[in-house]
Amino acid sequence: MQDTSFCLFTPPPKGKKIVWEITSQCNMLCKHCCANASSRVPRNGFIFSDKKLINQNIQKMVALGIKEFYISGGEPFLAKGILSFLKSLKEKGVKVSVATNACCLNKTIIRNLSKIKIDFLHVSVDGHLPEIHNVLRGGNFFDKVVKNIRMLRRYKIPVRVGCMIWRNNENLLEEMVKLCINLRVRNLRFSWLIKVGRFKDNPQLYPKRKWLSVMDEIKRLKKKYRNKLGITTHRVPWLNSNSFQFCPGGDRLFFLNPKGQLSSCSWIAKNDPNFITGKSLKEVGFENLIKEKEILKFKKMLEERKNKGFKGCPFFAQHLNYSYYSDDKLIK
Repeated sequence: MQDTSFCLFTPPPKGKKIVWEITSQCNMLCKHCCANASSRVPRNGFIFSDKKLINQNIQKMVALGIKEFYISGGEPFLAKGILSFLKSLKEKGVKVSVATNACCLNKTIIRNLSKIKIDFLHVSVDGHLPEIHNVLRGGNFFDKVVKNIRMLRRYKIPVRVGCMIWRNNENLLEEMVKLCINLRVRNLRFSWLIKVGRFKDNPQLYPKRKWLSVMDEIKRLKKKYRNKLGITTHRVPWLNSNSFQFCPGGDRLFFLNPKGQLSSCSWIAKNDPNFITGKSLKEVGFENLIKEKEILKFKKMLEERKNKGFKGCPFFAQHLNYSYYSDDKLIK
């Protein structure tokens, strides 16, 4: 796995990617959750329970060039029928990965998951000790997560650990690296907190260290442990690539929420309701949903940004500069 460009959900070199939040229910109550997921979220309106609708639209997505499915939530393994869903995706010959907190897994699920041969599980671990991880995740979860990661690896399921950099672990990144080596995972992905969702109510979580200082340390750790662990991060300042200078949203990247509404990007959808469709897959098929006015409006905004010479991520331009018509400062 390579470092990503400015895009938080970089699409594949060929084909398109969809980030699909199949549920906003979760057994945790994480202090930084961008989806505001919890066990109290009602399932009314979730399209995942309509298997016929789902199967029809998967066919359409693949036919329209979707080559990669990133399944998230909430907690995807709370959704009834998740294993058969993942199996049906893999049978279409596409890349499939799942973001999970790993606490809903057990030996039976893991054994069945190993037969599906998904491309990888992204498992959240936000500290190398229980007292760090559990504070952010809102419960006593660390030991079970670690136990399940070890079981996943025994069944040879590829695991990428996702670690959020926050106040209590910002000076302990190398300890996270050592934990991942001990767990024999393939990759460690560091991520930076973004002020959306519940994190807006918990500003005390934000790191004290400067972003560039942390990125410099990650670069050093990548080099030091390159023969033992793949270490990656989003939006790296050292990546000088001409690719993805402009946002792929609405063309090669899409986001689908639990109700079946479509947006060009997960982060845009959480930040700006103007760019998520009013209609859902219940009303129109995927082939028509990508032509809805909200998607076309986003693509028009991207074209205007491009014509004005603005590069990088429109979400971060708006998030940091309060205007889509400004530069994402990561892109020089």
